[in-house]
Amino acid sequence: MRGALLVAAWLVGCGPAALPHGMTAEACGRCHAAEYAAWRSTHHARSTASPLFQALLPRVEAAWGPSARARCEACHAPGFGGDDGIGCVTCHGAVGNRGAANGALVVSLEAPLSGTRSVSNAAHEVEPRGLLGSATLCGTCHEVHGPGLLDEPTLAEFSRSRFATTDDCVTCHAPSGAPRGKERHALTGVDPDWGAPDDGRAARALWTRALTLDARRRAASLDVTLANSGGGHDVPTGAVHLRDAWVEVQFLGAGGTPLRTTRVLELGAKLERDGREVALVTDATTVTPRGLAAGEARTASLPVPPGAERAVVRLFARAVRDAALHELGLDARAPDVPALLVLEVTAD
Repeated sequence: MRGALLVAAWLVGCGPAALPHGMTAEACGRCHAAEYAAWRSTHHARSTASPLFQALLPRVEAAWGPSARARCEACHAPGFGGDDGIGCVTCHGAVGNRGAANGALVVSLEAPLSGTRSVSNAAHEVEPRGLLGSATLCGTCHEVHGPGLLDEPTLAEFSRSRFATTDDCVTCHAPSGAPRGKERHALTGVDPDWGAPDDGRAARALWTRALTLDARRRAASLDVTLANSGGGHDVPTGAVHLRDAWVEVQFLGAGGTPLRTTRVLELGAKLERDGREVALVTDATTVTPRGLAAGEARTASLPVPPGAERAVVRLFARAVRDAALHELGLDARAPDVPALLVLEVTAD
């Protein structure tokens, strides 16, 4: 088993170790075909296959040591059930954690599997555990403090939001229209699918659910406001050192003639080393998050150039910045990480 921070607790019961076809997700799929197909479409299923993850691992180890690499693998490659990625047993075999952070998940390979209700059949037992449907389970790997300058406090951000008492992670990260029960296996995020068919709709839906954009002209100035009005955590969250989100303002003159284009309200983290911007968190000495907290709004005021009759204001989001791709030798994969046009408004 990779990832020293994840712990397998050996308890007595009829759990994954007794499954008739084995413990891998593929084995589970022999009886749970719909759930398996949904899981295969997720980043959980491909958590070790990402070229970004593979390229970052040696950088992490070189910067912060072998234990740092093991910390990353603890969440991305836990190895429970024999899957390379995050398979069925990782969540359905989880019985607790050693703190809701840093991948300290406790998985039992002997206890009954977790589900929404009690079931006993010839294949295996299922017992309900509140952990399975909780933000705490997600937060075990989505609340990260270290190694090095990595800091991804997504669970803490969610706990401070107005959604913490009424919703869970699936409320936003379930695909729209998924049948009840299947949505918890087809979770969506903003990371690229690296060559798999993807039109960006799922990622764009998350951005648009969270953010609102407004532009108002006031005589010789333009006020542009971006607000996190619907997100349950900061936007962006998680690997903010990779993200790129910004507002682009284009002023147009008579007949739609472009006059000036300006980039404002950048949300991706700023990485610096001795006052100079760098591409990777492993090369940085300071990381300055610039995301919007849940409920927060931010405004930029711009002077309107002479002759401007209209302003087109667009919000773009990209999962991985160009500079990071270049530094990791992944320029050829840039087409897999498009800049998504998330929102657009105009001001006359």
